[in-house]
Amino acid sequence: MSLVITQAGRTDSTRGWSRADLSRRNIFIWGVIILLSNDILSTVKGMVPISFAQLVSILQSVGIFQYLAWYVILRLLGSSDPIPVARWRDFLITAALCLLVFLPTSRMIWVAATGLAVYLWIFNLRDLKLRSAGIVLAALSLQQLWGHIFFDLVAMPLLRAETAVLGTMLEVSRAGTVWQDNLIIGPSGHGIVMYPGCSSFHNLSLALLCWVTLTRLRHQNWRRRDLVPGGVIVGTMILLNLARLYLMALDTDSYHYWHDGIGAEIFGVGASVTILLLGLWGARAAKERV
Repeated sequence: MSLVITQAGRTDSTRGWSRADLSRRNIFIWGVIILLSNDILSTVKGMVPISFAQLVSILQSVGIFQYLAWYVILRLLGSSDPIPVARWRDFLITAALCLLVFLPTSRMIWVAATGLAVYLWIFNLRDLKLRSAGIVLAALSLQQLWGHIFFDLVAMPLLRAETAVLGTMLEVSRAGTVWQDNLIIGPSGHGIVMYPGCSSFHNLSLALLCWVTLTRLRHQNWRRRDLVPGGVIVGTMILLNLARLYLMALDTDSYHYWHDGIGAEIFGVGASVTILLLGLWGARAAKERV
């Protein structure tokens, strides 16, 4: 029996077994694929049978930045160092986390994703691409689960602060506007109530996910100056959301146009394109400074 030594690991030519098949990155790739598959299944769960057009519409509702994050996670894992061989700890922890998705709640997907993200961050000090994949996975989990839990705890103070800013803008531009707590009433009697779904938080979490995803894709080293593009993205998203809320508060027709009419679609597309372009600019600027 002869042994052939390769760069990726040891190969037994007689039995045809390669340790490279159990590389650490392959274990993590399969773990992420399991999480992604369960995320997609949970999105379409209970909606079968459905037409192909309905399926496409449902999958589109997930959001382009979430799909972008999944793609970048898999790309970073696939471009990481293929040589290190998986240890039993890697397999057992990844398998245990993936088993959580079979619990009867879709939240377990993001609990498992958070655990895998932390594991990628802590136990891969020498492979920046694995650590970056963990960062993007953590950002995705934050946007999908933990951020919403945190927002529910502080929703009313944030809504009141946002209402105060918007109400002050309307007071200055439209005499007779009054506001209190999360309620704004214009001089014509038309008013809006700020609910959690109206807050800048939801769009802001997506903007931050886009920024983290594109930044980690372009380079894997964090620098304090990377926060500058992030700050620009946050500020832009807040201003865009305030502008939309301002238009919704003008009158009933404007409210319906920007809340559930074509204006809502224009805002969604325009805001997504703006944030994507700013994210690309920030990632490119960070790459040039490396």
